[in-house]
Amino acid sequence: MGFPLLKLMDMTGPLNFPTDIAMAEVIGQERFQVATMRLVPNDELERTEFEFDNQSFVPFQNPLQLRLLLNGPGAAFLGETIIDAGDAGQGAKNIKFNPAGPGGPFYELTYKVLPAN
Repeated sequence: MGFPLLKLMDMTGPLNFPTDIAMAEVIGQERFQVATMRLVPNDELERTEFEFDNQSFVPFQNPLQLRLLLNGPGAAFLGETIIDAGDAGQGAKNIKFNPAGPGGPFYELTYKVLPAN
């Protein structure tokens, strides 16, 4: 039996924050880049946005969780989060990366966790 898959759907960010973003999976002390994106202004959302293609999947490396890190230009730290494998089969979810701390501007990832096959 395999591990769950993370399906990346879209990423939004605050206006006037970095728009060239690198996302990495953290396994132990190692970081493995899983996506790079350029967020573009979306007037309707009043935020920047990037939509992933239908082939944007990240495999879980363990059965419980997936740890993701966001960096901006010059490896500027933009946030870190953990996605729980328990989200499998529950539809689209959102998770926030808070580079300015709780209550401040945030990046938001929309994703689905697909069950292990």
